[in-house]
Order: sequence, then structure tokens, then C-alpha cells
Amino acid sequence: MIQDLKATYLRVLSYLASALEEDEVFAWITKETPVRGLPEWQIAAEQGRLMCLLAQTIGARRILEIGTLGGYSGLWLARALPPDGKLVTIEADPRAADLAREAFRRGGVADRVELRLGAALDVLSELELDAPLDMVFIDADKDGNRSYVEWALPRMRSGGLILVDNVLVNGRVDLAGQPGAYYRSIAAFNDWVLERFPNETSIIPFYKANEDNLDGVMIVRVP
Repeated sequence: MIQDLKATYLRVLSYLASALEEDEVFAWITKETPVRGLPEWQIAAEQGRLMCLLAQTIGARRILEIGTLGGYSGLWLARALPPDGKLVTIEADPRAADLAREAFRRGGVADRVELRLGAALDVLSELELDAPLDMVFIDADKDGNRSYVEWALPRMRSGGLILVDNVLVNGRVDLAGQPGAYYRSIAAFNDWVLERFPNETSIIPFYKANEDNLDGVMIVRVP
């Protein structure tokens, strides 16, 4: 039964990949990432499309991304912005930052992206915003999730969205029952958010074909 479900899901993904084809810049990032010795941790294309649509739906003009990697998710977010919009994205690895800068240039959004290099909390401690944030996407070290959300909340407009990636950890939904502090920390974070925003939070699963795992993104609407 499980194998049948997986086979069906893979057929659905194949259909989506053909029906909702990503352009050549995203394909270039995906191919260039391992060439440069970087981890292949891009979000699923379907997730990127959803994030872009959500940003457009709320009329986002100011977006913060914590964890740039090669620029795959940042490109989706930047393309949702109007010409005078701004994406601030933070990356700790200089090699990843170099790839992301080239991706933003190739994708035609370099003029609306500000890439900050450094440890996320260090960069955030010095970050000055000229307007409240409309959206925040968090995809960095998972132990920092709660700190990043706590930093973002007072700096967001009402109705803004906070998205947090990898909250299902390869389909291990019983996180608290898994061995190791990593799973327990994510379980504790999920519980903290769901207790604080029970009616404003949802988690959407996505299958990441390049990693062969099922994970999920948390979406929180800021009251």
C-alpha cells in the first residue's frame, strides 16, 4: 500500500514538473549547487511556486529570508516583489553567497535583493528596516528557529506571513519520539508555534525528489 502511494505521488510530481515547468535559472542553480560543493538542500519547486504566490497574494514589498544557500528560494521570493520591493537574504557561507548573487543576476532580480553575509543572529542584531516586513522565510539552522521567529514578530505588519522550512524532518511526524536533540528541538518549536498561534498556523507537506524525502513548511499568519 505504501509503495503504491509513493508511486502515485511520484506520478503526480512528474505531472506537476511538466505542467508547472520552472525556468532555466532554477535548473541552473540546481545543477551548479553540487558542482560548487554545496549541499543540495533546495526547496521543492512546488513549494517555491506556492511561496511566490503567497507573497503576491499579500502584496509583499519587504521580505526577509534567513538562509540563502544558492538563491533558489530567494529567486522565487524576489520575483514576487514589485520593482521597488526588497528582499533581504542572509547567508553564512561565502561560497553559497557567491552562487546566490550570480543566480539573482541571471534571474533578473539583483536590483531588488540585498544579500547579507554572516551568522544570522549577528546580522539580525544589526539589521535596520525602513518598513515593517510583509513576509519572512526561515530555512537556516533549525535550533535557531524560535529565536528567528521571536526576532521577526515585532517587526512584521499585521497579516504578514512567517514561513519555516523543514518542520517535518523527512516525514518523522512523531518528532518528540525520535532519538536525538535535533528532532526534539523541532518538535518543541512546532508545539510552541501551534500553542501561540493555533488558528493562524498550518503545515503543508512537500516531497523533495532530489533528497527523496517528505518534509513540510510551516505558515504562520501574524495577527
